[in-house]
Amino acid sequence: MNAFRTEVSAPEFNFSVDHNDHVFMVGSCFTENVGDRLRRKKFELCTNPFGIHFNPFSIMNSLERMLGNRPYQEADLVKSGEHWVSLDHHGRFNNRSIEECLEGINKEMNLGRIALEKANAVFVTLGSAWVYEYKETGHLVANCHKIPNRQFTKRILSFQETNLILAQIPELLKAHGIQAEVIFTVSPIRHWKDGPSQNQRSKSTLISAVHNVVDQYDNCHYFPSYEMMMDDLRDYRFYKTDMLHPTEQALDYVWMKFEESFFSDETRIICKELLQVIQASEHRPMDPESNSYQRFLRKQLDLIDALESKYAHLDLSQEREAFSKYVLK
Repeated sequence: MNAFRTEVSAPEFNFSVDHNDHVFMVGSCFTENVGDRLRRKKFELCTNPFGIHFNPFSIMNSLERMLGNRPYQEADLVKSGEHWVSLDHHGRFNNRSIEECLEGINKEMNLGRIALEKANAVFVTLGSAWVYEYKETGHLVANCHKIPNRQFTKRILSFQETNLILAQIPELLKAHGIQAEVIFTVSPIRHWKDGPSQNQRSKSTLISAVHNVVDQYDNCHYFPSYEMMMDDLRDYRFYKTDMLHPTEQALDYVWMKFEESFFSDETRIICKELLQVIQASEHRPMDPESNSYQRFLRKQLDLIDALESKYAHLDLSQEREAFSKYVLK
């Protein structure tokens, strides 16, 4: 008996993602984790211009609002404590000033629209089918911002609702002439506050609806990050101390599968070459004026020149600056 686990294989797709592509990512905090790894390896991407979103409606609503180019106005904000907030946005946009709150929201929304219109690949990570309806307006919100629970009605989206919402995403992109591959994932992070049964019910609704949409649209696909955690890394040693969020080791494993699915051999080689320079730039020298370290600096700067010459679309200015500041004049 050689097998001691059920490994979830990285799926194969009829397209790849490389450094020439424009990647757009939206959804839960799992999106942020993968996005950070892509950004570190110098991919062109935009991640969550509205902040972290969990439910399908808020994700679709953010895409529709961006592509519709409809700026937020004062009437779209509500007061929570001492801050003005948008129920469509993450708390990072909250501000004591209405003007500054709207400025931050609309600036990010405009940048997001530009990025989405250029996107070749759109990754959508769903976290939960549970939604909160703001009683005053009937709007399904992305964030309650610690507003009292009595002002919201909590319910779970049905399969039919979820399917209709998610199907709007490829239709919306098509209507705006965006020819992008849409990759759905379901976050492996469990929403334990809903309870174990209701969390499972929520994830099941998301997975069923996603597969239904994938079956309908040729440009829609599914990456099984949820199954990789639940069925492959089926052990609490792969969770942080809250027993809900994946550890860095688990995220690295899913990232490895991500690379297998979406990166060509050439892209993996580029990432490996980049990583050597990036990691070297993050080290702080003990004796920056030593002859050995000065030789190391010149070697790294020559390597950056070679990489930028070989891959003209890469920007290693941050790494160049990190080395150059230690070079003796």
